Amino acid sequence: MTSKMRRLLTCLLLWLPLASISLLHAYELEVDGVYIGIIGSHFAYVTNRDYSTLEPSYSGDVVVPEQVVYEGRTYNIVSVGPNAFYCCEGLRSVKLPSTVKAISASAFLGCTGLQWVDMPAGLQGINYTAFAACTSLKQISLPRGTELVDSMTFYCCASLPSIILPHRVRTVCSTSMQHLCSLSDLYVFASAPPLAEQGAFTLDDQKHCTLHVPAETLQKYKQAAVWQDFASIVPLTDKEYTDQGYQRGDVNDDGAVDAADLDLLQRIIVNLPDDSAVRWAADINEDGKVNAIDYVLFADKLSHQQYE
Repeated sequence: MTSKMRRLLTCLLLWLPLASISLLHAYELEVDGVYIGIIGSHFAYVTNRDYSTLEPSYSGDVVVPEQVVYEGRTYNIVSVGPNAFYCCEGLRSVKLPSTVKAISASAFLGCTGLQWVDMPAGLQGINYTAFAACTSLKQISLPRGTELVDSMTFYCCASLPSIILPHRVRTVCSTSMQHLCSLSDLYVFASAPPLAEQGAFTLDDQKHCTLHVPAETLQKYKQAAVWQDFASIVPLTDKEYTDQGYQRGDVNDDGAVDAADLDLLQRIIVNLPDDSAVRWAADINEDGKVNAIDYVLFADKLSHQQYE
């Protein structure tokens, strides 16, 4: 069997809708080995060299530029297009610029040599099968604003040792993290257990993976469907929060400690909806509880800052 036939068989087994490839546009320009498509008059996206063949378009280490100039006009690169790096087995790493807001479906599907992707903090969405069958992927950081882990996002990423789900994650779809035989630690920062659909994880993987969750809702995770199937469930440590950039007082996680955080802390105390809150950050006196004492301490701190 030729290498080209093997690539075809691999992608067919992963249910890639090959018929849709013919609907995608060809690239308009190439910049330092990166193929770029144009959207309207201001935006651009990373694409493939030729969707009519199965020949890989990329290999080695790829750095995507923030902007390109095409026919005298400047375009910001805002997304990685569908199937952009599909089945590029020789691809080792990709660095995405801060302008990229989305990674489209099957963008890195079948990149068996891919080890890491440097994703911008402002990334807003990763679509289904984006990293499926990236069997050498060793490091991945979901953007802080991630709310949904889509179907087959990390399917068969057999070398991933850990995954971090930030505090805004609300849904983990079926098949999103199946067959991760190297996964030893899953860190979930959401205060309330996200909805995990049946089949989100492989039961065999859950048996050898430690689930790290917020201390104040540890029991909720132990009782929640799917989450309760992890063999070990332990509380997140202060260091694990700070390693991810969370800080005491920054309750809304916007990088600043100010009156908006105080308002959100008050909502937590009186049990109002607080979907964007980091409860760990609201525990000002670090006693493991969020209550009126934290509110008084925080208000006093902000008052002193105002007059300094």
